[in-house]
Amino acid sequence: MEMQNSAQIQRPPRRLFYLSLYLCIAAVYLLTASGRIGLSDSVAMFNVAESVINQRSFSSEPCQADAHDLSMGASVGCVPGTDGRHYAAYGLLPSLSVIPAIYCARIASHVLHVNPVVTSKAAVSLFTLLIASLVPVAVAAWILKLQYSLRTAVLSAGILAFASSYWHFSVRGFFSEPYFTLPLVIAACLLSDPRRRFACALAGLAFGLACAARFNGVILFPAFILFMALYIRAHWQPFARFLRDATYFCSTLSVCVLLILWANYARFGSPLKTGYHLAFPSASVLLSTPLLRGLPQVLFSGEIGLLVFAPWVLMSFFCFPRFAREHLPEAVLCATCFLIYLLFFAKFYDPHGGWVAGPRYLLPTLPFLAVAASPALESLQQAVAWKRRPWVMAVVVSLVCAGFLIQCVGSMFPDERYYALMIFYDHRPVKPWWSGSIPFASIDFLFRMKTAEKESSRPTEVDQLAERREIEAALNSADSAPTEDDYLGRFPNPSNMMSPNLMLVKLKLMGLPASVGLIYLLVVFAIGLPGAVGLKRCLAT
Repeated sequence: MEMQNSAQIQRPPRRLFYLSLYLCIAAVYLLTASGRIGLSDSVAMFNVAESVINQRSFSSEPCQADAHDLSMGASVGCVPGTDGRHYAAYGLLPSLSVIPAIYCARIASHVLHVNPVVTSKAAVSLFTLLIASLVPVAVAAWILKLQYSLRTAVLSAGILAFASSYWHFSVRGFFSEPYFTLPLVIAACLLSDPRRRFACALAGLAFGLACAARFNGVILFPAFILFMALYIRAHWQPFARFLRDATYFCSTLSVCVLLILWANYARFGSPLKTGYHLAFPSASVLLSTPLLRGLPQVLFSGEIGLLVFAPWVLMSFFCFPRFAREHLPEAVLCATCFLIYLLFFAKFYDPHGGWVAGPRYLLPTLPFLAVAASPALESLQQAVAWKRRPWVMAVVVSLVCAGFLIQCVGSMFPDERYYALMIFYDHRPVKPWWSGSIPFASIDFLFRMKTAEKESSRPTEVDQLAERREIEAALNSADSAPTEDDYLGRFPNPSNMMSPNLMLVKLKLMGLPASVGLIYLLVVFAIGLPGAVGLKRCLAT
């Protein structure tokens, strides 16, 4: 008994493990941060945050709806409201979350005498990756709750953080996916132990916050209700317990839904108008892609394919039966969430999701697939499994390493470069060897990238439509441009296309001295070193 008590005393607290894991992931994310906001919907969400600060409004101005095609294009980020202003159709939670970051950036820009807009966008990008770093930690907590080992939790969190597109979308600006995925995973983790007080109510609140980030998350509601029902059945509890848990879950969820409906009414004049009503007037328009064409695209495409950018997902598929035998409710939740999103976005009018690299729309399902891979990762640490099935274990390691290498190579690659050059080569008979594959294009970029140079003076604030017109003018010149470099130089801020997409190599474009980069590296080191030491201590015990 004394030996057991001493072992319990010597065991590091769980909080140390979570903190150490978070610091390690955050340090790598900070090192590979882009520090910029480029995608049009990211700019729209940033404009909403600025409007809340400056005007106490949810407006996405300065912007202008596309006069040539009101129902599509820029109108999604610039939807006419009932009061004459324009609003973004995206969830409000990401915009509201980054308000403290913008306030801090404005103070820093005043002290350092640098461009406040550029500094604010960099701060929002950094804040987003700090939020994103919490998701692998939540996955690790969920896996530990399922009684897997500490090493399995670390492996699953590391695979999600560094061997999947979650890394890319966490450090590439201001995407809503991390703000949606974090509360979604927290809700699932809480429901894995609903016996704790207020667990179901907190899970409903977390799921409601996820819907506030991306309202299409409501289609996952049946998966969570089914999860609660199966959990009650698996633990031989009465049906009245399920009714009580579901009531707690739905009561807090309804609060978030009511706030979302109020925001819709305040902006667009109706609780049922989400801002997408102009772009998608009917379900047939929303889900207009044939399923047999959309499924191969979201799974196997060299631009967004899930199995291309996260090949270890195959491991989750093959070991799913074992995971289902060990944890049936959680297995059903993981499978249902994945299948609902897979089918929905395979049918979605644009499965691609814009100029992105990787499965953007399926990104929230990656944590669930990482949890489902836990049995395989548990076996990976056992010498007996290597002796019995060495080839299977070797394939598992190869898939994980392939995902990691793809993300490492792509960490410096600017996504816009690929899509711009694909238009450039549409007008030429000979296609490049990397055509159709962003991972191959990333390898080609390693030998062509240039050092970021100071851009010529240009307005610091460019609204969405004005910048879009500049980009369209550059794209229309693809057939007349003699070389790649000449063509890319016609885009606004061409360094974003020609130099590594890393904030550290673009500090001088922000008007910051080289000493700031050194300080930034020291901060990253100060964050990562304690995390690595703490993680090593936890794993050693």
